[in-house]
Amino acid sequence: MSDTYTFTVEIYTSALVFSGSYDLPLYRRVSDALNSRMHRFIALREATIAPLARPQHMQRVPQILVDWSNALLVATVSEPEPPPGFQMPSPPRDTQPMMFFTAAFALRADFFKRTDRQLVEMFDEMNDDFIPLTNVQIFPHSGGAPLNRKFVCLHRQHIQALYVLGAQIANAPVPSSMAPAITPPPAPPPEPEPEPVPEAEADDTADAERSAS
Repeated sequence: MSDTYTFTVEIYTSALVFSGSYDLPLYRRVSDALNSRMHRFIALREATIAPLARPQHMQRVPQILVDWSNALLVATVSEPEPPPGFQMPSPPRDTQPMMFFTAAFALRADFFKRTDRQLVEMFDEMNDDFIPLTNVQIFPHSGGAPLNRKFVCLHRQHIQALYVLGAQIANAPVPSSMAPAITPPPAPPPEPEPEPVPEAEADDTADAERSAS
């Protein structure tokens, strides 16, 4: 019998929040499971549904399917112990404190930045739908106390803006007003004016033309 690893997760959309048990047949990060795109829907057991602005109006259901494409973020509330000897395969990374903004939240979090890539390059080359973040503070735009979560998967397509805390973004796109001015090529020199013909030569030329006619 294969093992099942059960995570407790919260799924936030622009209007609703879902929570429940999320079962995985293999142990891996929730972001890796979501980015595999094996299923369009996230299946939750022993789930709850609540309006984002009124979480106290909660409804319980035994099971629910949530379309991950509409999720702004997926937060891990609790996770099982990894199997013995498990190691997360990953290239060397540093943690970079950042701010992210979506339609419903602002997030302060640690982003896993690869040491062999600039931040702009990472986002330009990224194909994953969900970005793993740690030590996350979630600030709802509608107000209320911020939420603290250890691990969050942020949907890349729903990020409206971001910035690095305490540093500038290297090689950021330069606005046109700040771009180096392009110097036009120099204009070609003017054509030299024809030299005046001496009067005697002009008379000889006129006589020759009359004789020819």
